[in-house]
Amino acid sequence: MTIFDRFLFALSHPLQSLYRYRLYRQSIPVVSSSLLKQLCGQWEQLQQKQPLTAEEKQIVASIHQQTERYNRDNVTRTEAYFFFFQRCPEVHWAFLAHLVSRNGGWNMTDLKGNLVPMVVASELIEPLFLFLERANALIFHDAYPQLLLYEKCKQQKKKLFHLLPYFSVSAFMRPFWEHFYETNDAPLLTVALIINEQQYIQQRVVEHPFFQKEVIATFPFLCQQWFGFNDVLIPYKNGRHTRLTGITVRDFADVSHRIEIGKALYGMLFYRKSLFRHVYRFARQTNHTGSRADFWPHVFSKTNDDVH
Repeated sequence: MTIFDRFLFALSHPLQSLYRYRLYRQSIPVVSSSLLKQLCGQWEQLQQKQPLTAEEKQIVASIHQQTERYNRDNVTRTEAYFFFFQRCPEVHWAFLAHLVSRNGGWNMTDLKGNLVPMVVASELIEPLFLFLERANALIFHDAYPQLLLYEKCKQQKKKLFHLLPYFSVSAFMRPFWEHFYETNDAPLLTVALIINEQQYIQQRVVEHPFFQKEVIATFPFLCQQWFGFNDVLIPYKNGRHTRLTGITVRDFADVSHRIEIGKALYGMLFYRKSLFRHVYRFARQTNHTGSRADFWPHVFSKTNDDVH
């Protein structure tokens, strides 16, 4: 977006412009420009696929099988992210993905519940449900093999990231994984994954002609963004009570904005350690069902809530 485009956007969307200013003004210290240049140079020099050994073929097949098994529905994806984070807590992105995936499940359940169908026509609900499900499934399809491959590297105590192309992972990610394996630089890897996954669904979901016509341009979708219904909620335990924090996605179609939202959520979670402990406690004690009854059982019911 050029300076002139930003100026026009500020004039036509004053509330969103103010919101973005407040959101973007706090940055996360991630990487020096020299290191970023070095990693990008490695990305440009990456080689093509190499023939696999018998052991490597087994690793690739096993990861494909596990990804397919857990990519069954929103509940299994969300659980898989959390189980991985428990095994590899140094990979911060997995916990962030777990919480965002919870939100995806709650939104899909809302669409299939009792209230939304009363005010929105079914022909508008179905494409939006498919839009949310498709984005949720594609991110898992691309990211989960990367997580499992890193875990295999830990187990075997050697780098295996040359196998990433066998999962159709962008070459962009390999230098970041290799750097993380050597340094445990969690912020850099987290931001790289946020960028990669949002670009991944931008091309395959957000800019897809069907979703552009049936979802992005529809009145209910535009209204829910303008009035702030696109909240990413983060429940956390405070004593015996469950409370909420979070952030609002004002323009889902804008990939740069979604990336900034991801970075803001990451900063909120991992740079406020007291909040992280309370959020992690909620995640550990509360199985994801797809229903908002997970955090507000006195308001929502788990009946008639199916996100599968």
